[in-house]
Order: sequence, then structure tokens, then C-alpha cells
Amino acid sequence: MTTSKLLLRVDVRCSDLPGRKFSDPMDALCREPVYLGIQRGREVIDQVPADRRSARFAAEFTVTRQADGSPNFLGPFAQGTPADRFFYLSWGVKKRGGPFEMFRRLKVRLGHLTWRAIRASASAGKPIIVELRLTDAKGAPLCATPPKSHVRWRAS
Repeated sequence: MTTSKLLLRVDVRCSDLPGRKFSDPMDALCREPVYLGIQRGREVIDQVPADRRSARFAAEFTVTRQADGSPNFLGPFAQGTPADRFFYLSWGVKKRGGPFEMFRRLKVRLGHLTWRAIRASASAGKPIIVELRLTDAKGAPLCATPPKSHVRWRAS
């Protein structure tokens, strides 16, 4: 069965942001003011202060079929290899008038999304929603791959 290219939109809903100041025990630096954004290619866009109650981002992917039949997520938000696609939410410091200086990233994996969910979303013209809690157990900006307790995927 062949599947043509499908457009998948992901509505990223973030809560439990850690605040605008972060003292990193890894390098003894105090980072301030902290911002969060979504990575598009190499650029971090749509940056928001990390002291908000919530933040939302939108990502779009073109989905094609890999040789083994699994979905392949493509486009400027897609990171990683075809076998392990994900997108990044990036933490950084942004001084007034200065550039965004990234210091951590959160990897949101896509490989668990099924063809059934992708087709349903694409045919309805509605995004798949991912809800993320962004503060770790120590009160720091969540990074690496989020634990299952901090991420929830659902249809819109």
C-alpha cells in the first residue's frame, strides 16, 4: 500500500515552565533571562520568556513512507535520522536586543506516532496535540528526552 505525502501539524502545548532565572549546577552559571523556543532547522524561533504559565508552538511535517513502511517525518522542524525523528524545544538566554544563546534542548520524539493517527489528523485538517510539562524534578528546565510523566500525546 502506498501512501502519498501527508501534512502533519503538531500543536505543542507547554506548561510548568521553570522561570526566567536558572542556576546551572553543571557549570555554576546563573542564566538569566531564560527563554524557550522551537527549533526550525538550526534557528530557534518563537521565543517566549520562561516565566509564563504556558507556551504554545506549532510544527509541521511532511510524512512519507520509509522502505520498511514506517512514517518518515520531513521538513524544517524534523531533526535526527529517518529511524529516530524528533523536534527540539530549546532553552536559551536572550539579553535585551541580543541573540538567543541556547544552553539546553528538549528532544520530542515522533517515532511512536502511527499511520492511523497521522492519517486521521491529516484528513481532518487538525493537528495532533502534545502536552509537555517543562520543569524537571529539581526545578530546572527539562532537557534531553522527557520522561513519560511529562508528555502526553492526543488527537485534537
